[in-house]
This record gives sequence, C-alpha cells and structure tokens, in this order.
Amino acid sequence: MSGQVTYFELPSRGIEATQRFWGSLFGWTFHEGNFPGYSMIQGAVPMGGVPHDDAARHPRIFFAVDDITAAVARVRELGGTAEDPITIPSGAYAHCTDDQGVEFSLSQQAGNQD
Repeated sequence: MSGQVTYFELPSRGIEATQRFWGSLFGWTFHEGNFPGYSMIQGAVPMGGVPHDDAARHPRIFFAVDDITAAVARVRELGGTAEDPITIPSGAYAHCTDDQGVEFSLSQQAGNQD
C-alpha cells in the first residue's frame, strides 16, 4: 500500500455554486464526468471530481493501494469499516471509515487489479 493521495471529491448540493466558489478560489474549470450527476475538475493536482446533489460536508480523499481487496480487509482488521470495492474504468475504489469515524477512500489503478 503506497498511501499516496491520488484523487479527491468535493461534494456538492448545488453544482453551479460549487463551480463558482472553487473556480473563483483556485481557477479550476469543470466538465461533465463519465456519468450523469458528476463533474470532473480540471487544473487540480491530484485530479478531482464533484458528485452533484451530495449532502456530505467534507471533501473525500482517495489513497492509492496496490491490492484493493487486501486493503479493504486490512481496514476491517484494524477496526475500521469498508464498503466492498466498486470497479470503474480507471480501476476500483472503496469508501472506508477508520476506527475513530474518519471517512476516507482507497483506490487501485486499473491494470493493478486482482
């Protein structure tokens, strides 16, 4: 597990307001994502996205892992919770919570999958 931050999401209750605020703050631009209700952020490093109509109050951080299945199992062994991995064209991800309730996500790049 490398633990490197590879992606982030900024939840949005109103996409126009989200684009206006973050675009004005950092000069980012936004374009339609790979599925409805999701925008990609251009200009951010690492890459980021915006789920529309998402009531979450905090950004989500995605950490790289070499083996998503083993990483999910390890989170659970350590007393955290982890959703089952979801496969997407760029790889796989799983939303997790540590043993103190802090939310984070794991991601495995395509080509590194089990």
